[in-house]
Amino acid sequence: MLRALSARLPPELVALTRSHLAFSRPLSTSAAPASTAPAAQPAKTFYATTPIFYVNADPHIGHLHSTLLADVYSRHARLKDPRRGAIMCTGTDEHGLKIQRVAEAKGISPKELCDSVSERFRRELETRGHIYKSSYAGWYAVSDEAYYPESQVAEVIDEKSGEKYMASTETGTRVEWMEEENYKFRLSAFREPLLEWLTSKPHPVQPPSRTDALVSSLTHPSSTDLNDLSISRPSARLSWGIPVPDDPQHTIYVWIDALVNYLTAAGYPWKGGEAFERGQVWPPDLQVVGKDIIRFHALYLPAVLLALDLPLPKHLLTHGHWTMDKFKMSKSRGNVANPFEAMKLWGVDAMRMYLMRIGGNSASDADYSATEIERFYRKDLAGQMGNLLNRVTTKKLLKKLETPELLWTLPTQLEKEDETLIKLLELLPTTFDRHLASFEVHRAIAAVFDALAESNRHVQLLSPWLASASPSSVHRALFFGSETLRLAGTLLQPFMPGKSAQLLDMLGVDPARRTWRDCEVGKGGERVPRPGKAHLWPAVAMPEPVVAP
Repeated sequence: MLRALSARLPPELVALTRSHLAFSRPLSTSAAPASTAPAAQPAKTFYATTPIFYVNADPHIGHLHSTLLADVYSRHARLKDPRRGAIMCTGTDEHGLKIQRVAEAKGISPKELCDSVSERFRRELETRGHIYKSSYAGWYAVSDEAYYPESQVAEVIDEKSGEKYMASTETGTRVEWMEEENYKFRLSAFREPLLEWLTSKPHPVQPPSRTDALVSSLTHPSSTDLNDLSISRPSARLSWGIPVPDDPQHTIYVWIDALVNYLTAAGYPWKGGEAFERGQVWPPDLQVVGKDIIRFHALYLPAVLLALDLPLPKHLLTHGHWTMDKFKMSKSRGNVANPFEAMKLWGVDAMRMYLMRIGGNSASDADYSATEIERFYRKDLAGQMGNLLNRVTTKKLLKKLETPELLWTLPTQLEKEDETLIKLLELLPTTFDRHLASFEVHRAIAAVFDALAESNRHVQLLSPWLASASPSSVHRALFFGSETLRLAGTLLQPFMPGKSAQLLDMLGVDPARRTWRDCEVGKGGERVPRPGKAHLWPAVAMPEPVVAP
């Protein structure tokens, strides 16, 4: 069952993406001039979704990664158009054989485990002739809630016990042989439209390398990826779930139920679906998933939508997995990352920035390292951003300006030393947006830090603190330093909402001048820096290492 807009999510996930609920409401436009022109049709609500997370275990870094990506893009859509509504849909999946077995192991009922029930799934697919009853035999992974063809399973040997068992070559999870009667969805009927959609430009599945791999797999002569899909399980085997309408002997397959939740959160097809009917919410502008569940979102969901004559998602962003210190995370190895502890040490916004800077390259896996988190905080956040802020808000330097308004006034005479920096700043919003549009999140953040690094170099070169510094050097150093921070703080609002607000407050930037249209050099408006006593990125005392007795 879906819990939309963070309800019932673990508090750690809510903390990482706090305040996104407000995105469903347009910002105040009271400052806009009055107009007698007819009201324009409101822009389509930006609709982003995350996977529906299983509740059988605590949230991990993969959950944070998916949720944070969806949150960042929702915030970015609002930054570019404050009048646009935005909805981020996330929640938990509380249904399936995995949940039933976990509940049994705990000696409680699935309902007690999840404290929830799901509404009956109205199967319009059946009335359209896309579902039929058949028998099935194959390898099933309880952990993945998925069947795998013979070509995608292999025998493995447990390193510790020496036990031999069959496992999925795709996910590494144990599979078991099952033979049963169930209902099937005619997935094979949508082979051609699915391939047409996957190969359309721009690629709906990102990054493009995953589109290429998926299409290559689908077009291979031995491919079974588009065989008809089993969408139910005998209730004798799976009692915890949603009964098939008019056939209580079967329970609906967890993935079909889960995928339909993206529709129901948009209002389809029950009361409250008026926005859906107008196309104001559906289709999703962005669906974020891990690379291990591509098939469900790039094949099964689009096929269901095609069967229902509904628009397909605009973009499916498939991100990589996380390793820890270059090793695959595993409980047996003892190297499972706990980003929630890091959030307590370094702060939520610092971890948001780190996860997106390191994990923002969705084409590859990302490595989680406590050492790298510390380096990123000290060198990039405090060393680049924090250091530049301290420099340009020092009262002693500000007093060296001939007039206060020079701080936000573009110099009329630029020198050779300014050329590299001003070019970076003029291109920064476009560069930043281009990288986000191509889902290269890490490059967007890198572009901002490139500008910060150049601005620090520029200030050091002009050395406005020297008694010999000319009025022009003082003006140019403080103006460009302040402008770099203003642009950085404005652009990074989707990534570090709390720290961006603090940064812009310390610079004295008017809250009404923190939108996308203000991201132009020299257009930040009048401001008086008010740094206060608190540092933007304060020093963090590292905990003492635990010494074994």
